[in-house]
Amino acid sequence: MREPKASSAPDVHYHHLDALRGAFMLVGVFVHVSTLGHDRVFRGIAYASGLFRMQGFYLISGFLSAMLVGKYGAGRTVRRRVAAVGAPLLSTLVLFNPPTLWMTYNYHNNPNVSFLGFLRGQTIAHPQGELHWTLHLWFLIVLLVYVLCTPAVVMILARVVPTSAFRQATAGRLRTMTTIVVAMLAFTIVLRGGRRAVVEPVLGTGTVGELARFTLEFLPFYCLGVLLYLDRSRLLAHFQRPAPVLLAVSGLALLASERGWVAQLASGTGQVLTNTVFSIALVATLFAFGARLVPGPRPAARYLADASYTVYLFHFFFIYVLATLFGFDTSLHWPTMLLLALLTIGVTLAVHHFLILRSAFLRKMFNGKFPATSGRRQDASRPVAGPASAAVVGGPVAGHPEDFLDPESTVPLAVGRGVPADAESTQQLSWVYQPRVVPGSPGQRGYL
Repeated sequence: MREPKASSAPDVHYHHLDALRGAFMLVGVFVHVSTLGHDRVFRGIAYASGLFRMQGFYLISGFLSAMLVGKYGAGRTVRRRVAAVGAPLLSTLVLFNPPTLWMTYNYHNNPNVSFLGFLRGQTIAHPQGELHWTLHLWFLIVLLVYVLCTPAVVMILARVVPTSAFRQATAGRLRTMTTIVVAMLAFTIVLRGGRRAVVEPVLGTGTVGELARFTLEFLPFYCLGVLLYLDRSRLLAHFQRPAPVLLAVSGLALLASERGWVAQLASGTGQVLTNTVFSIALVATLFAFGARLVPGPRPAARYLADASYTVYLFHFFFIYVLATLFGFDTSLHWPTMLLLALLTIGVTLAVHHFLILRSAFLRKMFNGKFPATSGRRQDASRPVAGPASAAVVGGPVAGHPEDFLDPESTVPLAVGRGVPADAESTQQLSWVYQPRVVPGSPGQRGYL
């Protein structure tokens, strides 16, 4: 596969994606706090999260992956993202998942098993609690699979976008959403059938089988994200608009599926299809609200997007640390769970601010941020914002599992006077990324 040439045009920064990533991360903390007990409020939050959070994460990831391929080429993109995802995944899996599993086991089963005893398998049969070895890190494992598939996905969809059939099928909002829904449903049916016929008989329904199921389940949303970037001037504008009619109709179908009002919708395949359509409508609506609420740079959104990788990796560990320290049990209800979720968010943000950001080694291990490769040169044709025309307004680019714009952390500079705007920046602010050197640290990139 030929490596596409890097674009010399200023990068467009999609600020609302920062806000959405941060919001999705916060919801994830509440979802995993729900594993402590059987409270209806938090179980409802977990159910609602399953309709949009992972779908939105993977859609944004596909969008940014296609952006990276266009900017750096396929090979370099894969190398950068493997490093950015693989290092935090391995570090957390080895260092934090074992004690988290041990605390989870003791919390839900109360046998007072020691850590060494737990590692040696001195446990009861059929224990309660979330005890699969991946815990929440399954997300990064699936993302690594998508990283390896990204060049092929981009190449295939890049050939689809210019075709006359695709242009006609996406001419206008109604046609675009209809095409997206039909294509997503067809893709979902094919992948679901393939999983049942091929994957499950080989891998079973254990942890590996579940990873394969998640990979196939969310692949349509990842591909949709790639497609939205490849045709961002038309398709993205059509997609990220409120979809009240589609949301209402699909929501009614989802309700009928959950309540068993319609036998066909209540079946396994019927539930998957109704969930898929509702998720598309809900994610599109969230994108619309995000674009309207965060049309430009927001320091809080940028900081949260940067810190969300740390919060994502550590929050499950601290949920059970705090629950154990306070002596909670499975009978706790939503007020206590709410307090615990807020404390977890505060502790993990403090870990990011006071530990991760202050150590280059920890940034590599838990944020996947590695120094720039030697010999990297600034494109002479690319405009550089000077002090008179730009101001530093944000933090590092890469901060979340979905935010892999550049693991070699750079500080975004707003494009100012004298810098030509990108044709696509009519609704988005264009940015030029330049490295910033921290005073007192010659040659080191800033992670402010």
